[in-house]
Amino acid sequence: MEYVYGTVAIDGVTRENLKIVGGGPALAEGEYFTTVREYDDSTITDRCRIERHYDGVVGEDGVKYDFYTITEHYRYIDRTKTLNGTREAVEIAFVTMAENGSIDETTAGEHKEMFAEWKDGVSYAVGQYRNYGDKLYRCVQAHTSQEGWEPNNAASLWAIAADPAEEWPAWSQPTGAHDAYAVGAKVSHNGKHWTSDADGNVWEPGVACWTEVAE
Repeated sequence: MEYVYGTVAIDGVTRENLKIVGGGPALAEGEYFTTVREYDDSTITDRCRIERHYDGVVGEDGVKYDFYTITEHYRYIDRTKTLNGTREAVEIAFVTMAENGSIDETTAGEHKEMFAEWKDGVSYAVGQYRNYGDKLYRCVQAHTSQEGWEPNNAASLWAIAADPAEEWPAWSQPTGAHDAYAVGAKVSHNGKHWTSDADGNVWEPGVACWTEVAE
C-alpha cells in the first residue's frame, strides 16, 4: 500500500486529497485516518478526516487506485533519525581525533561515554581509548586483549586517561615514559596535594620533582 497526499481541483475548487495505491478496505466518510511512512532520514505521520471517496480506478498495471478528498489534515515530521545519524558521525570523528592525538586526554576524559568498553580477544593499537570500570584508559602498547590483561591489571599495556571530574587523582608509580607525569600534573599522595615540576616525571611526590600545594 502506498499513500500519497496532494491536492485536486473539483468543480473549480482546490481540495486536499489522498490517493491510496494498491486497494485495501474502503474508508468511510467522517473517518479519521492515520498513516506513518518511514524513510532513511525521517518518519512522517499524517492524520486526516476522510471527506468522501470521489474516484476509484484500476490501472493498466492491474493496480487499484482510490481517491479521497480530505479535511483536517495534520502532518508531523520526526527527524530524529537525521539527528541520530549526525550525532553518530560527530562521535566517530571525536573518537578518531582523540585516538590519533589531535584531542588531549583531558578532553577525551570529559566525553568518556563516546568510547567503547574494553573487551577480551580484541587487537588494540597504541592510542586507542577504552572504558573499563569507571575509568577511561589509553592503549600504550599494541596487543590482543585477554583475561588477566584488563586495563586496571596491565600498566604496561594501558594508561589511565585524565579524569576531569577528579582534580587531584591519586599518584601511581609510572612504569615507563608512556605513563610518566607531565609538568603541571596534579596528584594526591600521603594526604597532600602535589604538582609535577618536570615532564616525564617518574619520581614519587616528596622525593623529587614535585611541589607540595598548600591548602
